[in-house]
Amino acid sequence: MLAIPAVAQDVKEIDQNQFKQLVGVVDSGEWTTTAQRPCVVDFNADWCGPCRKLAPMLKVLAAEYTDIDFYSVNVDDNKELAKALRISSIPMLLIVPTNSDPQSIVGLYPKEELVKVIEYVIYGKITEPRTE
Repeated sequence: MLAIPAVAQDVKEIDQNQFKQLVGVVDSGEWTTTAQRPCVVDFNADWCGPCRKLAPMLKVLAAEYTDIDFYSVNVDDNKELAKALRISSIPMLLIVPTNSDPQSIVGLYPKEELVKVIEYVIYGKITEPRTE
């Protein structure tokens, strides 16, 4: 039997209406997942230096994790969504598994740390902390 290679993907820019269809809905503080697959959503802005540093890392992760959808939301262009999610600092990643509530992390982290968080939240994997 031939193995079908996974297709590399990229980070897709979405707006607040697409977010409701592809990721989830926040209504009166309650979260409802609409995602069909696990996803990672990067909330960012053009003027944000750490956001610009995070973007290439997310492209690499999107290519590596073909079973997870990666999205990007500009908070300046989607203020209602940012307000509904109470985003006060960026970059902010919302990691959305399909079987439990999403988790968020704020700030710029090394790729290795992002992998640990994604694997924990989405797959339930616990990796050993770095000892340096």
